[in-house]
Amino acid sequence: MIAYSQVNELCLTYLPDLSASQLAGMLHGLVTNGYVPKEGLWHQELADFLNSGDPLPAEGLEGLESLLAFTQKDYQVDSFSIDLILPEDDYPLPQRVAAIGDWAQGFLTGYGLIKQQKELEGDAKEALQDLAQIAQIDSNAEEVEELEEAYMTICEHLKMSAQIIFAANQPEPTATANNSNKESIH
Repeated sequence: MIAYSQVNELCLTYLPDLSASQLAGMLHGLVTNGYVPKEGLWHQELADFLNSGDPLPAEGLEGLESLLAFTQKDYQVDSFSIDLILPEDDYPLPQRVAAIGDWAQGFLTGYGLIKQQKELEGDAKEALQDLAQIAQIDSNAEEVEELEEAYMTICEHLKMSAQIIFAANQPEPTATANNSNKESIH
């Protein structure tokens, strides 16, 4: 498990233009749209995405590599949940709400960095639109009790939306040899 404080420290030290939640969301967006790190190239690719092309020091790259691996594990076949990197429950509610907006904004940014393979439709298109709305969430709402209740629901919606978008971007299954043999037999 990677804690919010670890990612926050990574951002403060090496990526000061990003919040921890933005960085986490951005990596989720990249992965759901098919980003696969290429041996020997991913350091520069992520530096281009996250740090305007400036190389990151070795310590920053190590932290980023750990976070990317942590993110990728959420999209493995045996994974049933996405771990959001958000402030823990002891942070003030407005800060936690702002972080879910940052996560959604980061997701959209990361998702948009990869050339989209196919047009999203149905639930996946709706999930991407939902993320765009969440990215605009108002953390200064007056109704704290309602916001506290909605916070957990929105977090679960973020997870579900990311999974739906990831699934929609998977390659279509190819026809099996049996299906092609059936077509050729008359």
